[in-house]
Amino acid sequence: MAVKSAIQLVIAAVLVATAVLAPSAAGSPQADLASVGNDYSRDEKVTPCRFTQAQLESARRQISADVETYAKGLRAAVAREVKRWKDGGCKGKRAGAGNLRIVVIQAKGGPDAESVTIKNAGKKAVDLRGYALRDAADHTLKLRRTKLAAGRKLRVLTGCRSGHKSAVRRGTSYYVCRKNEVWDDAGDTVELLGPGGGLLAQKTY
Repeated sequence: MAVKSAIQLVIAAVLVATAVLAPSAAGSPQADLASVGNDYSRDEKVTPCRFTQAQLESARRQISADVETYAKGLRAAVAREVKRWKDGGCKGKRAGAGNLRIVVIQAKGGPDAESVTIKNAGKKAVDLRGYALRDAADHTLKLRRTKLAAGRKLRVLTGCRSGHKSAVRRGTSYYVCRKNEVWDDAGDTVELLGPGGGLLAQKTY
């Protein structure tokens, strides 16, 4: 079995076994381990500065003996990245960290009304393919290929656009086309994740 497949399978098993764990303020510990583990499985390294220090420490707490058996260097790789953060090596280096922001959250009204608005505060357009929005309970909305021009905003609606049965972009609105609402009316934490799972922006309401 390939190293990547073995690591991903054992991490998946750990996620099932630890599914009862409460989510952290920055998403679920299981999701953090999955994102970091999948990144590590590509080349047995954790991409420098891709994940926040909180994500890395959350993932490290979930590394069990089973995970270490198939990914012996994962704990050490995560520890190196935590040290990089503590030493200031990631200051200002996370791609997109200062450019994409969550500016508005509309949580009430069901899937057809709730939305999260993202702003590109940078000077270049960003292709949002593979990016995702996630809540504190690990519900995730993944985006397909769609560009967000510099200085512009994109409203991501949970539900479907009238007459459509799949995700679609219309003007400044992107419809994910989910049947169930995601954002908790009583309050939640919304995260914007990059293609590799790194946390780019976060907003609590």
